[in-house]
Amino acid sequence: MIKVLLIEDEAPARKKLKSYIEKTGRSIEIVQELETVEETLFFFNNNKTDIDLIFSDIELRDGNVFEVYSSFTINCPIIFTTAYNQFWMDAFETNGIEYLLKPFSFERFHKAWIKYDSLKNRFIENDINIIQKLERYYQKKNLETTSKKEFLPIKLAQEIYFLKIIDIAFFRADYGVIYAYDSNDKRHMLNQTSLKEVEDVIDTNMFFKINRSEFVNRNFIKKIARYNKNTVSISLQSQNHILKTSQSKTAAFNVWLGV
Repeated sequence: MIKVLLIEDEAPARKKLKSYIEKTGRSIEIVQELETVEETLFFFNNNKTDIDLIFSDIELRDGNVFEVYSSFTINCPIIFTTAYNQFWMDAFETNGIEYLLKPFSFERFHKAWIKYDSLKNRFIENDINIIQKLERYYQKKNLETTSKKEFLPIKLAQEIYFLKIIDIAFFRADYGVIYAYDSNDKRHMLNQTSLKEVEDVIDTNMFFKINRSEFVNRNFIKKIARYNKNTVSISLQSQNHILKTSQSKTAAFNVWLGV
């Protein structure tokens, strides 16, 4: 039996997708239907059921589903179903094997299903289950990360000094310039030119990207409070700054904090 997870926030779209799945004539169990980023984060954080295939929308009611896929190791293929065409690169950089643009016909759905089926059958013919094969591949890919550093070099006109990463309260991108704010609230201009470069060298168990321009250090968080319906404010120890999550990051941030 093929175990399928549906991530879709529109009831008509879920109904249509389930009718298409039934038409395949295969033995399929829909393990769960999820509608929000928060529900999806909770599912992957607490559910140990092995999933064979995910059908996933991208823009959900409370944010973008890639928040989930960047927070967990997903060991099965994903067929993305979305009304937006700008996320295809993100889709195939995760576990995506197909990208269905809404509204899509059964014929287009069926081609995606055949692709999944052919991949599975190809590996079965070699006595290797597709899920095992994909799991090995994605685990290997997740291990292929840049080594994390303990210090960041700060270059000045006449000298270079080294800033301990554990002493950085938060990083901020400001008009293309990246700053680190240390435990004394001193600002340091970094050599990195993007937050992605910063992310490659810091420990994401210690730092979380709370919005498009800031990473915060877990060890410096004094308290959090509801800012509005979908965001929280973050007060830091020995800091004058109040940081805020973006709407698309709040659910993942709460899971990361364990609250």
